[in-house]
Amino acid sequence: MISIIIPIKAERPVVAERFRAFSIAGETEILIADRGDCPETTREFERLGARIVTGPGSRGLRLDRAAREARGDVLFFVHADSRPPENALPAIAETLAAGAVAGAFSLAYESQTAALAWVAWWANLRSRRLGLPFGDQGLFCRREAYAACGGFRDLPVCDDVDIVRRLKRVGRLQVRPEKTVTSPRRYTQAGALRQVLRNWRVLAGYYAGVSPERLERWYRGN
Repeated sequence: MISIIIPIKAERPVVAERFRAFSIAGETEILIADRGDCPETTREFERLGARIVTGPGSRGLRLDRAAREARGDVLFFVHADSRPPENALPAIAETLAAGAVAGAFSLAYESQTAALAWVAWWANLRSRRLGLPFGDQGLFCRREAYAACGGFRDLPVCDDVDIVRRLKRVGRLQVRPEKTVTSPRRYTQAGALRQVLRNWRVLAGYYAGVSPERLERWYRGN
């Protein structure tokens, strides 16, 4: 079974619909890492049969809380404003059967502007060359690999980078060519160039050991 774990925070109810095709009895389960601030969205996921794991804390902490309640032998972490590729489930199974312990998909954005196409191109180059996919691409791993690496840590930002680095110490991580299509709202709100520079600053700060609290302020533009 594949456990699909989705963190939600102030999401609109309509996001639940994009996961309907992935709610397959006996093959998948959907768990919502819910902060409790969007009850209408929570109810829409419940109508799909999702289990709601509610609790405060950072995204990393909420994801780990849901992962510990998951029943599947494969964990698939995907953002609520992302749409996994249609063949995500067989692609995940194929990747893990070939010997990888973890993986991710490539990235595309819902809007097809030149700036966003460049951002996606860079993200896919980074993922392939450096083996460093981000959470908005959809991350998956074997349950035992998740346990071996220590799971998501209590981080408000860079929780995805942090766990990817540790998963790679457990075994091979493969980036698939199929694309997760993600909302570009961060880039449209802040401006593509400004958000890219902000992301690079946060990533550099993470590697330099800057505190999670300061990284979150940088990420929010404060």
